[in-house]
Amino acid sequence: MRGKIRLKRFLERSRDKSFLLLCHHNADPDSLGSAIAFALYLKSIGVERVKIGVAQSVSSYAKRLLILSSVPLEKDPLVREDVVMIFDTSSLEQLEPIEIPRGKTVIVIDHHAEKEKPIRADIAVLDSSRTSTAEIVWELFKYLDFYDKKAVKALLAGIVTDTANFRFANAKTFKAVSEMLERFPIQMGEIFQLVAPVSDENIDQAKRMAILKACQRMEIRKFRKYLIAVSRVSAYESLACKTFLNLGADIAIVGSEKKGVRISARAKENLVKKGLHLGKIMEKVGPVIDGSGGGHAGAAGANGKRSLDEAIKLILKEIEKFLREVD
Repeated sequence: MRGKIRLKRFLERSRDKSFLLLCHHNADPDSLGSAIAFALYLKSIGVERVKIGVAQSVSSYAKRLLILSSVPLEKDPLVREDVVMIFDTSSLEQLEPIEIPRGKTVIVIDHHAEKEKPIRADIAVLDSSRTSTAEIVWELFKYLDFYDKKAVKALLAGIVTDTANFRFANAKTFKAVSEMLERFPIQMGEIFQLVAPVSDENIDQAKRMAILKACQRMEIRKFRKYLIAVSRVSAYESLACKTFLNLGADIAIVGSEKKGVRISARAKENLVKKGLHLGKIMEKVGPVIDGSGGGHAGAAGANGKRSLDEAIKLILKEIEKFLREVD
């Protein structure tokens, strides 16, 4: 894991600086949990000025994690702090509309594969063999000799969600989880409750409406023995994708053109095992929509400004190319 030595040395001489810990669009438990955990570490070494920033919003699955936070959270903050730490984010587009002024010290901690145009960072701690950024933060905490129960809960929440309840976990994932649970007697049921979506009656109704509209607008494409579901909604793209997989689709693609272009894609595990990687496909989509894309093999997304139709055409072309080769 590159960069951890430089990071430790930097932190040792930066306790008088101010820190902003940044999370991507619609911050998920991996991004927000990692930021919350690192804020707890910074506070423990005497850093007084620490704040968490999120681009646009916090996901419903991450909102309960805020009870673990010891620092304030601000949406779309103006960056005035000396140090900007970016968690679980591989491109600046995922932080819009937040802008990082010149002259700030930028630190990136991320588990996504490096892109052609990565975020320019003074210190980068990257490990694409990890299934979550939370695992990287745990490795850093061991190196920094920092152990805290609240921080571990936040990291476990990130691991649970980014591995889809351990379906995409690997040996390193289970080793990290085992180390955390050996140190702190935490019940995993408590962690699953932490990442249960926070909702109310109005939000729940909006979700149901979005899913019904997604089903109404769904196009089913059959390619050989595989079913690909494509649809459009104004919100809850990832939820619609999950619903389509539960209904029988092998791959789901759902786009939105409300306040820019957003695309979510999901695939069943048997295709992931055969080598399908939606995250890599979404990286190719980024330039088409004047934005960025990425994610995991079985779950990925992209955010941009234009050309949803062209993006979906490209995604379908890449998926069909893969299916043609794999079979």
